[in-house]
Amino acid sequence: FLTVIFLRNTRRPHGIATNIVGTWLGVLARIFGVRIKISGTPLPEKTLFISNHISWLDILILGKLIPIHFLSKHEVKTMPIVGWLATRAGTLYITRGSKTSASDACREITAALQQRHNSLVFAEGTTTDGHIKKFHSRTLQSAIDAEAMVQPVALFYPVTNPETGRIEINPVTLFLGDTTIGESFDLITRSSQIDVEVHFLKPISSAGQTRDAIAQHAYDEVIEAIGKIKTENMLAAKDDF
Repeated sequence: FLTVIFLRNTRRPHGIATNIVGTWLGVLARIFGVRIKISGTPLPEKTLFISNHISWLDILILGKLIPIHFLSKHEVKTMPIVGWLATRAGTLYITRGSKTSASDACREITAALQQRHNSLVFAEGTTTDGHIKKFHSRTLQSAIDAEAMVQPVALFYPVTNPETGRIEINPVTLFLGDTTIGESFDLITRSSQIDVEVHFLKPISSAGQTRDAIAQHAYDEVIEAIGKIKTENMLAAKDDF
């Protein structure tokens, strides 16, 4: 689907546009019936967050939790409501597959981090069905160049399978393959409630590390966190019976 990078505004880190977009993203999350459970604390500044990616809802949720601007793949611009808000906030759109555009994005991230602002990247480069794919490392060079911290973020939309009792990814949140944004909107708006867990994990120092090593470390942390989310939700479900 897309890789989305979020940037705090390098000119006005607490600007009106940033606050308005964050507020409206939170409103949209509530409209869609999203109930957020947070674990851990995001670092306050000069941090490159690296997250797994499941749904376009991730944008609403993370935009609500962290005051940020977007540096995004061009597809976001066409998304109803979200694209409009992102554009109003001064989003810089990058073109899929363009090496020049990707290099420009990395420079933007480095510059933001050097000014002590935060950035966030969905390192899988696509949405998934909850099974974590390899974390791409290119943008992590920005953290190394800026001597910034890296903080992994684990996202999961848990739901109990009524037939097996197992905790699985909520299927209405998935945005895969040929699914259109309209079809996805329809599924989500028909759902009475959507639970999501957002875990801000232990930060990783970029000092003396390679970008590949950081990517693997973050990947391992996110995999472990999602395993714990499933286990904890399964135990909680059993206690309810």
